[in-house]
Amino acid sequence: MNEVSQGNTSNLETIFELTKEGIYPPEIVNLAESFGMMVVNIEAKQQHLEQLLANLQEKNCALEMVSNSLLNANVGMLEVLGSAIAKRDSDTCSHNYRVCIYAIHLGKELGLSDDSLRSLIKGAFLHDIGKIAISDTILLKPGGLDDQEYEIIKTHVLHGSEIIKAYSWLSDAHDVVLYHHERFNGNGYPDGLQTDQIPLNARIFAICDVFDALTSKRPYKEPYPLDYALRAMRCEAGSHFDPEIFDLFVKNAETVHETVARLSESQLERLLHAIMHDYFAPSERNGENR
Repeated sequence: MNEVSQGNTSNLETIFELTKEGIYPPEIVNLAESFGMMVVNIEAKQQHLEQLLANLQEKNCALEMVSNSLLNANVGMLEVLGSAIAKRDSDTCSHNYRVCIYAIHLGKELGLSDDSLRSLIKGAFLHDIGKIAISDTILLKPGGLDDQEYEIIKTHVLHGSEIIKAYSWLSDAHDVVLYHHERFNGNGYPDGLQTDQIPLNARIFAICDVFDALTSKRPYKEPYPLDYALRAMRCEAGSHFDPEIFDLFVKNAETVHETVARLSESQLERLLHAIMHDYFAPSERNGENR
């Protein structure tokens, strides 16, 4: 149709030249008139279509702006919620940042889709969100917990699951939030799931969570050396951790830890923001895998 539009002036002149009665036979005149009107109708419809496409493009641009704003707000909310519980529990966001980065690296090594990686990031950020419902008396207790207090602490995964259900954009964080304390041998909580009954993202995150707990400084301990932490975790492969995922984690643990462990909290935040921009940019709607 574009070719018709671009050359239509001379074409129409030629066509309507054939409609002059008395010069050309009647059948040629009738055919030229019919064909000329068809060309005119085609051009009119094309102009209408082009206008519709232009209007649609404007609407799509407006929708994309709204979508981008909503996406930025969702990601901002994710970070605020994760930081809120991190501050309350340990007065630092660094743990959240590190476990997210570790989990992303491991998820990519496992070949997770971008959708699964986004779910993993959300779950990593919010894994302990349910601790908001735990009293400071227990959550911030300086010594060890008694059996009753430990049972109360265990309920944080149930509280967390309920919290994220209230907002649909966070619903895919459910697997990590609810099941990151399950154990591969079935001795974890809340449901005593085992092996591949435990969602994949929860099995991935459990390794990253424990690894960071061992290799980072906490109020009650100094960081353990990398070799010691990995040996200790190796003893738990097949009982606490999925052994195949753990083997894959170990292959790159030294390189990733060397990069991440030396970063300050602000540097970790910038690094994670850069990674998250790749996964939560509007292109996520295109379903493209990296």
